[in-house]
Amino acid sequence: MRGWKIAAIAIGVIIAFFLVGTIVHVIISALITIAIAALVVGGVYVAIKVARSNRQVSGKSKDSEIRDHYSSSSALPRSDLDQYIPPAPPARPTAAGSTAARPSKPDIDDELARLKREMGS
Repeated sequence: MRGWKIAAIAIGVIIAFFLVGTIVHVIISALITIAIAALVVGGVYVAIKVARSNRQVSGKSKDSEIRDHYSSSSALPRSDLDQYIPPAPPARPTAAGSTAARPSKPDIDDELARLKREMGS
C-alpha cells in the first residue's frame, strides 16, 4: 500500500507540473500574440497617416513643418535684401606680384555707420 501512495503522489506532481506549464505557456503565447497584433495595427495606422498626409515620417515637429511650408512659398522679398550690395571680388595679383590697393579706412567707417543706421542702433 505504501508504494501505491508514493506512485500516486509522484503522478499527481507530474500532472500538476504539466498543468502549470500549460497555463503559463498559454498566458505567454497570448501576451506575445497581443504584442504582435499591436505592432501590426500600429504599423497600419502609421501607413494610413503617412498616405493621407502625402509626406514621409520625419523627426521634425509640427511647428517646423508649418514654418518650412510657409518659407518654401513664394513670399515677397524682404526689404533688407533689396539693399544688399555684394562685396567686391578679390583683387588679382598684378604683373609685379603685388595685389591691388586695399580700401581706405573712411570707406570702412562709412559702411559701419550705414549698417548701424539700418540695424537701428
